[in-house]
Formats: sequence, C-alpha cells, structure tokens
Amino acid sequence: MKKVLAIVLALVMVLSFAACGKGKPLADETHEAWVAHGQYLLADGTENGWGGKSTEVYEKSALKAITVEDVKKIDKGLYETLKGKDVKYLYTTDLIFGTVDAGWSAKFVKDGEVGKANGSYAFKIAQCTAEVDGSNKVYSEDVWISDPKVSYVESLTPDTVFYPVWQEEPDENGLSWADNPVVTGGAGLYTVVVAQYTNASAPGAPGYGVGLVLKEAKEGIPYVFGFVPADHTYGIVGGFAASDWGNVGDIPMESAGENVWQGEVELKAGEEFKVRADKAWNDSWGDGEANLKAEADGTYVVTITFTTDGAVVEAKLK
Repeated sequence: MKKVLAIVLALVMVLSFAACGKGKPLADETHEAWVAHGQYLLADGTENGWGGKSTEVYEKSALKAITVEDVKKIDKGLYETLKGKDVKYLYTTDLIFGTVDAGWSAKFVKDGEVGKANGSYAFKIAQCTAEVDGSNKVYSEDVWISDPKVSYVESLTPDTVFYPVWQEEPDENGLSWADNPVVTGGAGLYTVVVAQYTNASAPGAPGYGVGLVLKEAKEGIPYVFGFVPADHTYGIVGGFAASDWGNVGDIPMESAGENVWQGEVELKAGEEFKVRADKAWNDSWGDGEANLKAEADGTYVVTITFTTDGAVVEAKLK
C-alpha cells in the first residue's frame, strides 16, 4: 500500500510540476551560448554590434534558455504557436530596435509592400562556442540564424519580424537568403524568442522559428515604403549590340542632379531601349508602358528624372 501511495504521490508531483511550467529549460548543451547580433541596443542601453564585440558585450547579448511554458507569460498567441512545434532548444532576450542610426538600410516586405528599414532594425542570432584566453572567453560563431543552407528560419510573428526567402536566387522583390531579418513592428523594446526544432532545415521545412513581442514602443527611425531613387543605380538597356536587353550588359548612367541620372548610348534607327534600375527588371521605364525607339543613327543622351508624379525618360541626339 505504501508503495502504491508513493507512486501516486510521485505522479501528482510530476503533473503539478509540469502544470506550473517549471520544467527544465530547453538549453543547447552543444554551444557555449546563443548570442544576439546587430546594430541595436541591449535592454540596458548597451550598444551592440555585428562582430568584434568585447567579452562583456558577448556575455550581455547572450540569450537565456527557457521552457515552452515560459512563453505563455511573454505572449499567449506565440505560446499557442510554439506548443504545436517539436521544439529542441528555446531561448529569449530583450532588445531595443530602431532607435539608433546604423548608417545603412535593409529591405523587407510587409503586407505585400516592399519597405526599407534602417540597419538598426536588422538582426541575427548566432550559436557560439568559446575558448578561454586568460581571464576572457573568446567567442566564435558556429551557426548563424538564419544562414544559407544551414538554418532556415520561419517568422513566428509575421506582424513584427520579416525573414527573407530561403533561396539563393533573388525573388520578385530582389530578396534572398543573403538579406537580413528585419523587425517590422516599429521602434521599441522587444522580447525575442528563438526556437530550434528537432527537424533539420530543408527547403520548405524550417528548422528554426523566431518571434518578437513588443513590450514598449519608442520614438525611432521611420520605415520608408515605395521606390526611393537615390537608393538605386541606373542603366540603359535595349536591343542594341552593347546590351542585348541586359544579356551583354547595361550602359551605366551617372547622377546629373537631384533625382536625375544621365548616360550616352550609340543607337541605330529603329533600335528599342529603356532605362532600368540595379541591372534587374524589378523597375524599368521607357515611353510609358512601351520601349523608347531611336529615330535615327547616332549618339543619344538619355536622361531619367524622378518627380513626385513618377519617372520621365528623355532621349536626345547629341
């Protein structure tokens, strides 16, 4: 009888323990730490960076292992999502995004619209090892989350964090796995939750998930949506031999004033051409929807001018 009571008591204790969400944190024993990288602020105001951080900053930017039940206190919706995943490791930290000027920009997509964010909204997580060097630990990144062919990540909170497509070739928006994840929920203090699943990353099957929960909105750097002329390069492309519609190349155009670019090209009568941005077909301009056409043989000065009403392309014989 005592043995039966002992077993029942043990089961009650286990169930109570699980119900309280105090199971063992899902820590990665194969790495010294999971560390946050990016040009943003840690929760205590420490300036972070992508690399070359001091041991102190590495320690401060290390994430904390938690249980799936712990996520319930962070956000119930995120908890419900993670509850349906086979989670192997689970980490969290608080970070401040979008309040310092990184001096560069990152592209993202939200609600089908392409936007540009200051680099202080971009981030990655790295699984790190460390070697002892005197009184310091020297950290090195083993796996970046995300990373080409290694760590395919899904966004667990699409309203607040964008992850680019996990493919080498750029998609219709010019984004690929070479681009950074971007915080899209605005400037503020966020709780970041990072999960590694038991399944390995494969095309169409993410091996990781990342969610961001806004804790406190802050004044910060606004996002830019739409086409920003100064963020692009321009070239003349067409059916003439020096281009072959981009198969040979684009004739480069140079800045000729604010929102104005200009270039010269040799054309024969009847040859068609237009201007495009970044040697790609995401954005191109001609005579409205049609191509421009040379009226006679000669050297043409081609000018593209951007106004609030759009872009205008002009071509004049030199």
